Amino acid sequence: MVDRDKTIDILRGLAIFTMIAANMAGPMLVEPHPFLFRFYGSFAAPLFILISGMMVALTAQTKGHNLKYFLVRGTLVIAVGALIDMLIWKIYPFTTVDVLYLIGISLPLAYLFLRLNTRSQWLIVISIFFFTPFLQNIFGYADYPSEFLFPSGVPSIIIENQTNILNHWLVDGWFPIFPWLGFSLLGVILADLRLKYKTFGGSVFFLTGILLLMSGSIIWYFYPGKFLTRAGYSEVFYPPTPGYIISAVGLIVLLFFIVDYKHSIIAYNPLQALGESALFMYILHLSLIEYVIVPIWPEENFQKFLLFYIALSLLLILIAYGLRFFKVKWRSRPFIIRFLLGD
Repeated sequence: MVDRDKTIDILRGLAIFTMIAANMAGPMLVEPHPFLFRFYGSFAAPLFILISGMMVALTAQTKGHNLKYFLVRGTLVIAVGALIDMLIWKIYPFTTVDVLYLIGISLPLAYLFLRLNTRSQWLIVISIFFFTPFLQNIFGYADYPSEFLFPSGVPSIIIENQTNILNHWLVDGWFPIFPWLGFSLLGVILADLRLKYKTFGGSVFFLTGILLLMSGSIIWYFYPGKFLTRAGYSEVFYPPTPGYIISAVGLIVLLFFIVDYKHSIIAYNPLQALGESALFMYILHLSLIEYVIVPIWPEENFQKFLLFYIALSLLLILIAYGLRFFKVKWRSRPFIIRFLLGD
């Protein structure tokens, strides 16, 4: 545990903590959702994806992992995403593009991206973000991605502006390549800066984060996008707009600055524990929501929803501390266990 980046674990834990609320709200919280709450869970995904790209660059350069390593891990992440589709969402896999599919394909791509020079890296990331709204306009952005119930093959929801599965992977699934791959590749660039400067706690990072957040918010205000709610899932990135993307990057830089500035605050400890086993926590919280919470307490008001959110978060934090103890005691864990629990 000594060679882990504490700030990354804390922020990954923060992403899980806020993601729990967003994923609970879809099937459980009565609509319409409070507008500020919609923002609350809307920055977990870009933070989670960006950190996955950072970890590729950091582990490749500090531990010597090669392309084969990231191909294997990427394949396993995609396999977990497919199992989640079939066993939790009960739909055919590889259709709506869960966040794990995006992360799975981004791992080997991030490794190859690491080999490019800095100018080329920035050009690719900016291009992905820049062309996203144009591709959304050209190919269309469905109100809800195509889902086919497993194993019957019956569409779960039929809408008028439905697009095809290839379109979901490109621009209008839950986490399509445009713009979400850009966050992973941006993580590679930030990892190089992290290796160079050791910390993002300096004034340059603070000012950069503030500038990006303010400019992104202004653009977002004048060009807000549709703010779609997809079957109760109400994050404000359906679709992701340029203002949202710039705001998210600025907020992430600020979060790194805040935690790096003083990461010894005791309140960060539970988040750090969550972040040390992020993939397992992602799988577990979806399973508990689908098979335990929603069948007993569907369609609750906001006050009751908050109680369940707090209770589930506390349970996951306790489990995370248990896993930390477990990993200390069992150091020679098989690869698949290390993969699932965080290595």
